[in-house]
Amino acid sequence: MGAYLDLAAGNAALKEHYDDQKVENLAYDDNPSLAMIPKKPDATGKYWPVPVVYEVSQGSSNNFAIAQANQSPGLLAEFMVTLKKDYAIATLDNQAMEASADNAGAFIDFSTLFVDLAIQSAALRFSTAMFRGGTGSRGGISAINAGVITLTNAADTTQFGINMVLQASSTDGGAPRAALGYVVARNVMAGTITVSNIAQQGPAGSPALWAANDFLLMQGDSNASISGFSAWLPATAPGAFDNFYGVNRSVDSRLYGLAYNGVPQPVEEAIIDAALLVRREKGRPKHLIYNYGTEAALLKALGARREFVDWGSDDMEISFRGVKLQGPAGPIECFADRNCPAATGYLLQMPTWKCLSLGPVPKIFKYGDGLEMLRLANADASEVRVGDYANLSCNAPGWNSQIAFGV
Repeated sequence: MGAYLDLAAGNAALKEHYDDQKVENLAYDDNPSLAMIPKKPDATGKYWPVPVVYEVSQGSSNNFAIAQANQSPGLLAEFMVTLKKDYAIATLDNQAMEASADNAGAFIDFSTLFVDLAIQSAALRFSTAMFRGGTGSRGGISAINAGVITLTNAADTTQFGINMVLQASSTDGGAPRAALGYVVARNVMAGTITVSNIAQQGPAGSPALWAANDFLLMQGDSNASISGFSAWLPATAPGAFDNFYGVNRSVDSRLYGLAYNGVPQPVEEAIIDAALLVRREKGRPKHLIYNYGTEAALLKALGARREFVDWGSDDMEISFRGVKLQGPAGPIECFADRNCPAATGYLLQMPTWKCLSLGPVPKIFKYGDGLEMLRLANADASEVRVGDYANLSCNAPGWNSQIAFGV
């Protein structure tokens, strides 16, 4: 009997090791927004309708005849949300699989490294996209010299990794430039990444036409990512020709959220005043997601008045600690997420949100034959595909707010 580990045997081992709970634990670890947001894992169909009733009938008056004459229907908008595709790939060398075939534990140890990293990559991609506008942009160029890029925001260094293949565009969502950049180094303290204009692990060099004020994105992501919080709650009002999943939101801020400029204020005051603005519109936001820099500023400002709160999954395998403030509609639980852009926060009424998907986010893809491992036609290896078909939705944007902080 040979030691060859065929696809069926490898697939069985993977299935036993990577149940849905295992995948979720890997995905949610250190990604609080992905863990907290309500899930809708059976969003089947060509698109998912998200109706928003944003105005009542105005047929009212102290005068009956006028009330009758002025009556109008309530106003309803319906977002037709489509799911976006995303992939992360783990390739398992066939020789290594055969070498570990006599011991199921050895095979699991071998495969775990590659598959775990793919799961974490997919989770990080989704968690990053949750805060952004769907254009794929994950940072900007402040300056570039001989391949060394000083990022517009130093905190965005966390959004780039070694061997990433990047593109640049002059506008957020504009057509990417033809030249590619390959990340060869990163420096969190300096807020820089270094790219090669030749190849992965190549010498440093600036790609052609890349310039200050460009936006950076991973190759293949241009205008293909999910619509995150900043898409549903834009910092500036949509224009007259807005078309967001079939809805022109420009007619009413209840369709695009209540952006609040808290830059001139201390963090605590900005949070409370933004919550007051939302409460005036009948919203009851209970959660705030911000960057670690903003949390540090809040903790320093609160001093001895700090009050902490814990959020945990039902089985408590994943938990997060946050800060609690008293807001106009009750306590506001504030949690830091490394993927949230600096100096920006999202004040959320969490039940109005859904992570729409086909299955878990992320998941190991299964195909018609039920296999999770696929034989590659052009290499002596097998492949495990991780990712999701998903998007975010909100059925009451006007009960949520994007806050600009001065830190």
